[in-house]
Amino acid sequence: MKNLLLVCVLLFSNVFSEPFLTEKDMKVTSYVKKKQHRKAPKKVYIRSFKALFEVFEEAEASTMGKRNERANRTTFTSGTSTRMGVQIAGVDVEDFQKVIDDAYKSFVDQLKEQGFEIMTIEEASKIELYSDYTRVQGGASSDAQATGFVMVTPQGFDYMVKRISKNGKEKGTFMDLGPKISKELGDVYVADAIFIFPFVELSAKSSSLANMSSVKAKIGLEMESFMNASITNEQDSWKSLASGFTSPGTSDLLSSQIRFVSGGDFANNPFFDAKVELKKTVGFDDVFKDKKIKEVTSAQVEVFEKTAYNRLIMVSGDEKSVASHFAECDQEAYVTAASGAIKDMMAAGITNFEEMANDK
Repeated sequence: MKNLLLVCVLLFSNVFSEPFLTEKDMKVTSYVKKKQHRKAPKKVYIRSFKALFEVFEEAEASTMGKRNERANRTTFTSGTSTRMGVQIAGVDVEDFQKVIDDAYKSFVDQLKEQGFEIMTIEEASKIELYSDYTRVQGGASSDAQATGFVMVTPQGFDYMVKRISKNGKEKGTFMDLGPKISKELGDVYVADAIFIFPFVELSAKSSSLANMSSVKAKIGLEMESFMNASITNEQDSWKSLASGFTSPGTSDLLSSQIRFVSGGDFANNPFFDAKVELKKTVGFDDVFKDKKIKEVTSAQVEVFEKTAYNRLIMVSGDEKSVASHFAECDQEAYVTAASGAIKDMMAAGITNFEEMANDK
């Protein structure tokens, strides 16, 4: 019955357009222990609501030079180095901000329509657990949370952070403290909404035998199922950890999801857990002009010529990265796809939560 209801919700919310996410794309968790939903007040504390949009990625491959001594000659083979930095073009922070602002307003409105009260940050921040936390004002974009990504939070939405490093990176805890926060707040529902949108996947290869190195770019807007924000070299290892270990409270390990928890069991497990997340990464068509880019450097070529794209310097701390390529997107298609995917996930997440919370 629950799956049928979610299907109906997704179909109804997309009467005039194809859904960006379907039931087959999403995994639904519906767990209640000791009838926790009957104890919890009809109140929701939105702990986090954010989206991470990828704007830049780079990769490099190289080979070492070689010297071959023979009886009557010495052969030198030069080394190679191929580097690619791909920058998104066509959308900017203002577009990202509008997407998350509209989504947050819809999220709050839907919860209120279901009869849930939204707990204010003033009330939530008074608990003992938050005594050494920092209150952060939403609406300001940040490129310090994950390499190559811009994180945006809704305007008018403040949230609590365990610690902020010198470069502005928000630090969480090793384990998710959502259940403990819920207990200290009187078993209210603690909500987290996170959405991750990469646009390029780089693959770097080198061959000493063939005396060449290459970097390939696969371009296309996606909603990512999970990522490790602490890993710098995303194209090689950002998916190296299993999605089952991701949690909104750990800061670095993130997954696209809508989640509501209430009550605290052992080992920070909740008594009530309503979650909708992606089973795998979902891609969206017709957003970017180019689908693939490839650069190859061979040892026989002394000078490697770049393409005719303009070059942009991106500064992060003391390091400078130069974009050798720009991935041009359709601004309207990008915003529509990102907004639509968030809308579909929220529809499924709120429906799952509302059905569980009101199950008598």
